[in-house]
Amino acid sequence: MENLWMQISTIFIAGVTGIWKGIPVGFAMQAHPLLTGGFTALGSIALVVTIVLSGEPLKQWILNRYGQKKLDRKKGKFSRLMDRYGVAGIGLIGCGMIGPLLSTILGLIFVRKPKELILFLIAGIIIWSSGLTAVATISYQLFESLV
Repeated sequence: MENLWMQISTIFIAGVTGIWKGIPVGFAMQAHPLLTGGFTALGSIALVVTIVLSGEPLKQWILNRYGQKKLDRKKGKFSRLMDRYGVAGIGLIGCGMIGPLLSTILGLIFVRKPKELILFLIAGIIIWSSGLTAVATISYQLFESLV
């Protein structure tokens, strides 16, 4: 039972740092795939909700820290994603490609509707966590069958 809580807390904390970190940590700890995917997603969702709820003060801190000019230079790729796919693209595509943390911060700065953004970010986290966990599970089972 103590080992289970250690797995849950470690996977959750790794999930806060990113989906691409949480799932390998879960498999390295030999946790059940549902536990790995679920708590990786919960960790990332907790981070996203915390950042979005901090809202305007965090946005102003980021703008003051990095400056508007530096952010405008990085806005190019992000703007193409926004123009092509909108808020849904940030949440569903961005979570897997650039991670939930960066997607949330960039979305908070450039998107006017944070409530819509948070729904797509949570959906993206769940989809990517589930998909990556499934791919990792299948790959691991295939590797074991070959060895």
